[in-house]
Order: sequence, then structure tokens, then C-alpha cells
Amino acid sequence: MKKILRWALWIPIGAILVLFLVANRRLVSLSLDPFSTTDPAFATFPLPLWLWLALFFFIGIGLGGFGMWLSGRELRLRAKADRLELKAMRKAQESEIVETPPAPTPPTPTLEMSDQ
Repeated sequence: MKKILRWALWIPIGAILVLFLVANRRLVSLSLDPFSTTDPAFATFPLPLWLWLALFFFIGIGLGGFGMWLSGRELRLRAKADRLELKAMRKAQESEIVETPPAPTPPTPTLEMSDQ
């Protein structure tokens, strides 16, 4: 059932995406000059609009992933400290087990038979 719903969701999204890509084949150049639209001081080389949008989409995903990675720094540091502490505790426990001599075994009682 989940597969059917997944396909029912992604097929229309894919169709809309393909229609968007086909409809926006025209070459455009991006300009960062707000004052001159005919002769901008800085303009990019012309590429199809869908390529520019895909490029910025993937740049946004990369920047978002980088931001998430940076925000998890404190947790990673805490996890590393916990791992080192656990390793030290295990090592201390192993050294205690090795250094502790075995307890002496009590003598086993024997049964004596009496002659009567």
C-alpha cells in the first residue's frame, strides 16, 4: 500500500518537473547589477533556466547539510568524551579483575566411615 501511495505521489511530481524543464529551455544570464538591465556590470554566462535553478537547489542542499553538521558539533564532542570515559572504565575494570587474586577454596568435607 505504501509503494502505491509513493508512486501516486512521485509520478505527478516527476511529470511536473519534466514539463518545467522542457518549458524553460531558453538561455538566461543572471545579473547582480540592479541598476542596468541592458548592460550589467556583472553577469554570468547564459545557461538554461532549469540548470540555474537545479544548481542553486543543490547548493542550498549542500549548505543546509553543512549547517546541520556544524550544529551537531557539541553532540559529537560529548559522544567522543563518553566513548573515552567508557574505554577508561573498561580498562580499569579489566585491571582490577587481573590484579585480584583468586579466593582460596575452602576444604571440602570428607565423610569418615566408622567401624561399628
